[in-house]
Amino acid sequence: MAVIIRNPIVVVVGHVDHGKTTLLDAIRRSRLIVTKKEAGGITQHIGATNINLEHISNLCGDNPAYQNFIKNLKVRGLLFIDTPGHEAFMALRKRGSSIADLAIVVIDINKGVEPQTKESIKILKEFKVPFVISANKVDAITGWDINEKFDNQQPDTSGQFYNKFYDIIGQLNSIGINADIFTNFKKPDDYKESFAVVPIAAIADYEIKDLLMVLMGIANKFLINKLETDSDTLGEGMILEARDVIGIGKTIDVIMYSGKISKGDTIVIGGMEPIITKVKNLLLSPESEEMRLAKKFNVTDEAIAACGIKIYAENLKDAEGGMPIYVCNALTIEETKEKAKTETGEISTSQNGVIIRTDTLGAVEAFAYLLDKEGIPINNARAGRVTKEDVIMALAIAETDKKSGVIFVFNASVADDVENLICEKKVKIFKGNVIYKIIEEYKEWSRNIKKEVPNIAKIQVLSKYIFRANNPAVVGVRILNGEIKTGMRLINMEGELVGSIIGIEAKKGEKVPSAKTGEEVPVSIDKGEIGKNIDKDGILYSFLTFEETSGMASLLDGEDITVLEEIKRIKRETVTKKTTLSK
Repeated sequence: MAVIIRNPIVVVVGHVDHGKTTLLDAIRRSRLIVTKKEAGGITQHIGATNINLEHISNLCGDNPAYQNFIKNLKVRGLLFIDTPGHEAFMALRKRGSSIADLAIVVIDINKGVEPQTKESIKILKEFKVPFVISANKVDAITGWDINEKFDNQQPDTSGQFYNKFYDIIGQLNSIGINADIFTNFKKPDDYKESFAVVPIAAIADYEIKDLLMVLMGIANKFLINKLETDSDTLGEGMILEARDVIGIGKTIDVIMYSGKISKGDTIVIGGMEPIITKVKNLLLSPESEEMRLAKKFNVTDEAIAACGIKIYAENLKDAEGGMPIYVCNALTIEETKEKAKTETGEISTSQNGVIIRTDTLGAVEAFAYLLDKEGIPINNARAGRVTKEDVIMALAIAETDKKSGVIFVFNASVADDVENLICEKKVKIFKGNVIYKIIEEYKEWSRNIKKEVPNIAKIQVLSKYIFRANNPAVVGVRILNGEIKTGMRLINMEGELVGSIIGIEAKKGEKVPSAKTGEEVPVSIDKGEIGKNIDKDGILYSFLTFEETSGMASLLDGEDITVLEEIKRIKRETVTKKTTLSK
């Protein structure tokens, strides 16, 4: 047994154009600005960049405070996921948590907290991932001197900075995040109460070392137990991406977060039908190239967590981003298969539920997790494009449950012919690249369609109060359920349209626009005739079209649902009678 403290896995998230990719580039580029005495300070992995402690030490120069801090660190570096954004983070999801240990939330100090920033923070909180906030692009503030620390700028520049900074602090506070400038954190426990904000200018390589030092400090103080791993144990990882490589074939880019993987190992890839295969080759990208640009790869015999590695093996056609991967042996293969099934997890589904389509399996699971927290049922969820079959499925669901007959699309494609079918069939679709925004739009739509539900009413004619037999019929009625309104059309028990309510009177003889359950009021019904289409003690219902009755039950409560079913039964029987007579 060889217990080591692995490097924490770090993701970079935030709103579009706030500088996520620029920050990652700056972290990789920082090797060019340190002294030549550094050797191997940055190692380019598949899908990740490893920054070791020696490199961070060199970045900090001769600053005695930093160097004394570094001497006492147990964590020896940081492993950054190369792909920025919460989509990549979701591919690292692990049964309600994440294999990511830390995150950087990038905020453009000149734009503040924007939708994807909020999305990222909410997801990080859901999956209990600690994070640091980088206030990026401070160099865009008028008069900023990148050769001086943020707290040593000219007064006018400093004033601008703090105005923008406190705007962001207020915006973060409004979404439940307490944050402060990192220099105000005097003791480790301060990080339990607030999130640190580090001012940087990624494009100018400004204060990247401060950001790295804060991350190292948090990892060293709070994550040591999580980071301990046995370098001889069977490896575990998560697929970041599955793709074809010219001259090699289908490969998977994997982040290993525990143990060891070797050439020739048997691996199990998670799913309800786990993939079992053997590692043919383990590939590393050359250290001189970024993984995204690498065209050639170096072969290695083994890799130890935490690391990014490309795996070539047979039977990878069904492998997808977000799937877990486990190394096993002959004794553990069955146990590992069950573990893989459990880890992937079958998403709980309902006959009446929404349809989800996303770009990765990790996003499917994250979406399902968040919908479950909102109490929104799911009928079908998978990674992949939206198909015509999905549209037909949504239509069928909408017939019984209008709220659920919808499609959620997160970063997945919709072909033109499918878009046309969606428009033609009037299927409701919610799509975007921010899950929380999709869910909020759906909830708002659900609230609105409830308001649009036509009134459902059931009334009884009171034979003692027939004031006029026809033209119009004026009768006393008791509202058994719902609400009647002026203009409401009525049908009788045979499904015959008897006319519309043209007047409702209160007890004192004054006209009123409506009356509700339990009230007894006189009503005037045009085209109504007592003894012909209205019985003296008959029951009348509000008229609804077939389209209005379709899927409406999910929008109603209590007795309204019973009355709706009575109206639907009457309409069905009416259609059956007409069909029989026509024969």
